Amino acid sequence: MNNYLNSVFRTWILEQNAVPLKTQGRIPYWLNGTLFRNGPAKFSADENAGWHTHWFDGLAMLHKFSFCEGNVIYSNRYLRSNAYYSTLEKGQFNIGFGSKGGTSIKYANNTNINVAILDDRFVALTENPGIMEFNPVNLETVDVFNFDDSLGGQLTTAHPHYDLQTGRYINFTTEFGRAHAYNVYSVAPHSRKRDLIASVPTDRPAYMHSFANTENYVVITEFPLVIDPRDLANEHKTLIENFTWKPDHGTLFRVVRKSDGVILKTFEAEAFFSFHHVNAFEIDGGLVLDICALKDDNMVNHLHVSNLKGNTGEPIFVQLRRYTVKFDSRNVSYEAISPESIELPTINYARSSGKSYRYAYGISTNKERYENYPNQLAKADVQNGTTTIWRQDGCYPGEPIFVQRPNANDEDDGVVLSVILDGRNSHSFLLVLEAQTFEELGRADVIHHIPFGFHGMFTGEQYM
Repeated sequence: MNNYLNSVFRTWILEQNAVPLKTQGRIPYWLNGTLFRNGPAKFSADENAGWHTHWFDGLAMLHKFSFCEGNVIYSNRYLRSNAYYSTLEKGQFNIGFGSKGGTSIKYANNTNINVAILDDRFVALTENPGIMEFNPVNLETVDVFNFDDSLGGQLTTAHPHYDLQTGRYINFTTEFGRAHAYNVYSVAPHSRKRDLIASVPTDRPAYMHSFANTENYVVITEFPLVIDPRDLANEHKTLIENFTWKPDHGTLFRVVRKSDGVILKTFEAEAFFSFHHVNAFEIDGGLVLDICALKDDNMVNHLHVSNLKGNTGEPIFVQLRRYTVKFDSRNVSYEAISPESIELPTINYARSSGKSYRYAYGISTNKERYENYPNQLAKADVQNGTTTIWRQDGCYPGEPIFVQRPNANDEDDGVVLSVILDGRNSHSFLLVLEAQTFEELGRADVIHHIPFGFHGMFTGEQYM
């Protein structure tokens, strides 16, 4: 095991509020607002024990970095879910996504994947339909967030989209029944009622972590990691154990027109797997989808903590691919658009989501210095195929978030924020990169490690 990674594979217990961070370099004065992060932080019912579960199943902790005139203030707090109370009060850890030996906790709501805004409320998300609301000022848990409708579904995605034209929140649920379906819906601003766009029938419900959204279409990319819903009756199996990799099925792209819910048709490609879509946009007679692609589902098992902590195993690299859907053909082709492995991708969302774009950012694994966790940041120019790297020995990055400079003209005029584990010194820091050059501007040091998290968001409002 890489000794630099030792510190991050430990539960972090301490909750803090409004701690000023020591900064190095220069934090831009124009960078005012709040970065919210979500991810697992407790991996055992015994606070002194090490990780013994799947990375996706640790108890959710929210982190907040507030920016004001070059200063950075940090807060963190556990989400008070049923899973949290069961772990602390009964010593029962939720069986969850992939954790063996746990307990099936009813309405666990361990929403540890992402954050979003719904009905002007801040919410934490995971792949189960339960959503938890939290207070953006002090990070205290408010309650379960309930929709004002009866739309069904047992699974969802943790990567909703916001339609740039209408401001609507878009997502889908996977509903098991006599006839299985993906229920694509949207929610108007200042509302919590889900309006059904389309119910897309399927005879092979698949595991999907994200999807694509363009100006006029929603695209559900159905990988051949599929489930027989009858298997869900076995409460001793983890969620992902119910899914089976069937590459002979290939990958299906199901395209839905948002204006009227018409399902155009199903497009086909060879088998592959992905957690994350990067972006998608429309071209004459078709669509383009940029996806972080894997040849199979081995990454799911790789993300067990015992594997992340080890030194063995086949290297896994994630290829940034561009898939092209032509409406007059059933087959979908692709090309690789970056030489680097890229995951946890982000873009200048407010400017480019669903549109033709140039730059994507992500965590990356150095091919010459492979480790079981990504060890560099990447900026991919998807138009010319080049990639710029930020790397520092012993440092392991989290998802990069792009923040646009006020009155910016260029797509990449702004900064990139990433929470980095400094393995050499066993603590984390918030890195601020100048997005155009991808060079460091400054950093804000946290005095402890922050366990590796997943996703987050930046808002221009200051929640101090």
